[in-house]
Amino acid sequence: MKNFYLFACLVCCNFMIGQAILLPSETIRTAFEQQFPRKKQIWTMEYGKNENDIRFVAKFIAAAKTQAYAVYESDGTFKSYKEQIPSAKLPQNAQVYLDANYPIKANAKPKSKSKAVPAATVREAYSVVDAKNRTTYEVRAVKDGKNYNLIFDQEGNLIKTIQIA
Repeated sequence: MKNFYLFACLVCCNFMIGQAILLPSETIRTAFEQQFPRKKQIWTMEYGKNENDIRFVAKFIAAAKTQAYAVYESDGTFKSYKEQIPSAKLPQNAQVYLDANYPIKANAKPKSKSKAVPAATVREAYSVVDAKNRTTYEVRAVKDGKNYNLIFDQEGNLIKTIQIA
């Protein structure tokens, strides 16, 4: 019985230690609360290219059914704000590029007797504003079974394509 209690105590302590490591510092939480008052957030960590490059990401609901992400450096410095937007709010150049290169296919077999509806959205669009107040657009798309992140500038010109594993 002693061994059971010892094991349970050890497991509980490990969970407590792990949770303390994952929580952002008070500086980061205060910066978030000042920038986005009364928003309930879920924090995650991202690692950069080296082990000292750690960012904290707050995921929250910005408006009705609109997800948003605020990214902070480990010292509490604001890095960027990303908000989900409908594809129609993308710049025209980006929409034309996406329609030509990453089209949304229609369902071959509709589930009901109504007209065929476009397949579940394979594109997610985000507006990204960095710390220098520059706006870019990030679109997640699927082509030939592969996932891509497409980055567009403010005018809708493609900056970068990243294949996601």
